[in-house]
Amino acid sequence: MLSPLAQASTVLGDGFRIDLPADWTYQRDRMGVALIARPDRTVDAEGWGMDLLTVTREAINLQRTCLEGFSYRKLEQLAYHSERFAKLGYEELTLGGRPAGLFTVRYTEGPRELMGHVLILDAGSHMLTASALSSPARFEAKRAVWRHALESLRAQ
Repeated sequence: MLSPLAQASTVLGDGFRIDLPADWTYQRDRMGVALIARPDRTVDAEGWGMDLLTVTREAINLQRTCLEGFSYRKLEQLAYHSERFAKLGYEELTLGGRPAGLFTVRYTEGPRELMGHVLILDAGSHMLTASALSSPARFEAKRAVWRHALESLRAQ
């Protein structure tokens, strides 16, 4: 059986790499975000308007920051800027030998209801946060693809 990302392209960023679906487009270092990716508009117009994968990189104070505390603050920030925020699940992972947490979330942002995964990876000197969000129906349909993309995240 082929992986959901059998057709993938590896994208390198500042301090990370991630595998994206081959038919996705991306931009690096836009508006303070290390990577913004979405389906190619000519291939999946509906997905282009609804699906979004982002990666951010934040330096940390090694003496004051741990994965659990950083994750709590990131989810608190997300909840603050949304309505009806719910954390639906959490899973501890190890990616490339580094600890990570994978959250499943659902919330409302303005008129849009969103659902997705938020992955936080302890990269040593910095934390990487990767999010894959869409409408609840599209998220469920694409859950395996997005999970594989997020789990491909590695610190560099």
